[in-house]
Amino acid sequence: MLLAKCVLILVLQVLSCRGEFFSSTSGLEKLFETEVVLLAELQNYVNEINQHAGALQSEIDAIRVEHLNAADGIDDYLNNPVNAFRLIKRLHSDWETFEGSVKTDSSRSNYLDTMARLKENLSFPSQDDFVGSAIALTRLQQTYQLDVAELASGILNGVKYGTAMSWQDCFVLGQHLYALRDYNHTVPWLQQSMQLLGEQSYGSESASLDFMEAVVEYHREMGAHESALSLVNHVLSIEPDQRIHLLEARQQLEELITDGDKNGLLHLTARRPGDYHESREFRMYEQVCRGELAPLPSKQRSLRCRLRKSRLGYAPFKLEELHLDPLVVQLHQVIGSNDSESLQKSARPMIKRSTVYSLGGNGGSTAAAFRTSQGASFNYSKNAATKLLSHHVGDFSDLNMDYAEDLQVANYGIGGHYEPHWDSFPENHIYQEGDLHGNRIATGIYYLSDVEAGGGTAFPFLPLLVTPEKGSLLFWYNLHPSGDQDFRTKHAACPVLQGSKWIANVWIRERNQDNVRPCDLERGQEISLHYRDFD
Repeated sequence: MLLAKCVLILVLQVLSCRGEFFSSTSGLEKLFETEVVLLAELQNYVNEINQHAGALQSEIDAIRVEHLNAADGIDDYLNNPVNAFRLIKRLHSDWETFEGSVKTDSSRSNYLDTMARLKENLSFPSQDDFVGSAIALTRLQQTYQLDVAELASGILNGVKYGTAMSWQDCFVLGQHLYALRDYNHTVPWLQQSMQLLGEQSYGSESASLDFMEAVVEYHREMGAHESALSLVNHVLSIEPDQRIHLLEARQQLEELITDGDKNGLLHLTARRPGDYHESREFRMYEQVCRGELAPLPSKQRSLRCRLRKSRLGYAPFKLEELHLDPLVVQLHQVIGSNDSESLQKSARPMIKRSTVYSLGGNGGSTAAAFRTSQGASFNYSKNAATKLLSHHVGDFSDLNMDYAEDLQVANYGIGGHYEPHWDSFPENHIYQEGDLHGNRIATGIYYLSDVEAGGGTAFPFLPLLVTPEKGSLLFWYNLHPSGDQDFRTKHAACPVLQGSKWIANVWIRERNQDNVRPCDLERGQEISLHYRDFD
């Protein structure tokens, strides 16, 4: 119990920063390796002393269970968002607690000196990683309407993937969401934390009840009167005589509930008008990700699957029409596993946080919260695999690949997503100096991995969800034949629920594509203008 208290006191301390990890599942392997080394050092320290060994050993055993669960498949383990959050949380907070627990011991100096040396060379998550992983869990919770109790139990969409979260994990997540002013998500995570605390062997001890009393104040400040009252009643049911002071709090809460009181942070911090995440368009995107919104059968009757001959002597393309106007197609089994894995291997040492073009229209780019992934760019001439990707897109589409941007290989992190956006540039876009290739006429997405759950490509206006299929190519045109933006092609990367998503983006510019897609004499963009400012 003493160590559990220490966790609560020190849980928000920040360790040294060694780069960004939450935005790519690839980087999580470094964190796992860090924890393996740290665990070994802590075990060495515990082996040297006998005092306090019981408390420390219990924490070691809990982490060992995590590592044993990961032994059968490290990728599956790290690709689970709950496991990833708990790994980051432990490295972000718990290991500082372990250090603190030995500072009063006479033999602590050797251990602390070793930890100081390790911190100079190992990878540690930053505050941004910790906050990013917390936000990712709530993003998954909201997008896929996941039950908090199931998510905390390691259950994602009804499937048990990983180890359950502890009451401390849930509390820390709730506490950070509170700090982020996300009170709607704070309440259920604090509720789950207190439920799990009550189920512990020490859940009825006075120290645990004291902590529950403190959490009551969180709920009261937020205006979650029912949650506060439930917790007060629980504490009083265990220690009615020792907690007489709570009787007044219970009466006040009952009166507030009866009066329908709406005071508190939950009611004072409603989303601001015009918040995109409250728009009809964003709700449609989430519905498409969940599979609740899909094309009508009448729209699908005219869709066909067929073989398309290769002009370059490759095997015929296995083409599936997903939408006709605008045209969206998926080509199956375009590249093999060896090429997919080769591209991932080439990208891993180079990937960094993905950016988006600045909305200011200055031609620059920046990282954004609505896109959490890491990527690396390659010229198509780099190796045989990149050349093959270029050849296949050009072969299938007849477009001139000399006017394609560099290939971008991307990996999506914990709950990795990219909110609805257009690949084509707006009319006021300022092109960088020397960029005379025009707008992005077409997009191709090579799926370099399967994704166990989530991670689909969603077109909210069509409405269409494309499931990642390793080796396939998704292709569509971003522009009308007139060169105007086709606003119906707004699309998004749904959050990755389970697994690791690797893709390769192909963006082709419009210059010298006239022979393939001649410009219409009439603009013909009226059909998509409705979706430009859709709400």
